[in-house]
Amino acid sequence: MLFWQWIPAACIGLAFVATLAVLGVWRRRAARAVARNPLAHALLRSPGESLRARMAAATLDAAEYAALALFALPLAAALLAAQWAGEGRLPERDALVALAGTGALLQAWLAWRLWRALGRARALALGYEAEVAAGQELERLAPLGYRVFHDMPVAERGFSVDHVVVGPAGVFAVETEGRAARRARADGSEWEVAYDGESLSFPGWRETRPLEQAVSRADWVRSWLSSSVGEAVPVQPLLVLPGWSVKRTAVSGIPVLAARRIEHFFRKLALEPKMSEAMIERLVAQLDLRCRNTA
Repeated sequence: MLFWQWIPAACIGLAFVATLAVLGVWRRRAARAVARNPLAHALLRSPGESLRARMAAATLDAAEYAALALFALPLAAALLAAQWAGEGRLPERDALVALAGTGALLQAWLAWRLWRALGRARALALGYEAEVAAGQELERLAPLGYRVFHDMPVAERGFSVDHVVVGPAGVFAVETEGRAARRARADGSEWEVAYDGESLSFPGWRETRPLEQAVSRADWVRSWLSSSVGEAVPVQPLLVLPGWSVKRTAVSGIPVLAARRIEHFFRKLALEPKMSEAMIERLVAQLDLRCRNTA
């Protein structure tokens, strides 16, 4: 077997290994960089902090599957071609068909995994943008006496609370959901969601999970804050749907708001203060301690 017969396979293999090595090293360095960052445990978390980290991971996953999809099949073909050239013969037809079928299945699987990774990155980006939009509106509550904490980590339960608002009207656990319309409509109704107190009716589908999640997150915040300060702390769940108009068809259920209605909602609540400044400061101290960590 001649040396030059292996040159194509060696070139493809080198490019394949080098690409995966760079992606793997970069993933490890990104994880270690947090420990070296002097600000990683000093800054308050930003809106969508945990989603931003998951977006970066999904992007690296997509890059790795793209590398596999681009190089795996050509590398296998080059290795087989070099072997057949060295032996001076091709395998039987049935063997060729089996190899081609295996290669096609492998390529289809890699393409499917790449599609899934790209779809996950897109969904995370939509959720991140929704949390940023809600966070920007919530920050406008400062003149009303409210403090806002974003992306409160709950590592022991494997989730984060999108936003926690503390002020004269009490404590609010704000769940943010990003949703894309399935199709455009001439009258603009693709951005309108109906809320009957039990479910959300988007154009073409219905959901209850965001409502249930908002309530469960508020229950966790209530339990944790009550334990932290040593007395009962009511926590109101609140669901925000940035970019959507909410049409209520019933008075029951938790509050569900468009992002642009947040300030109006809290201005109405400011007329009935329920929490003392001393209690607000105690709660803010606990939340600040938990949320001052971007790692």
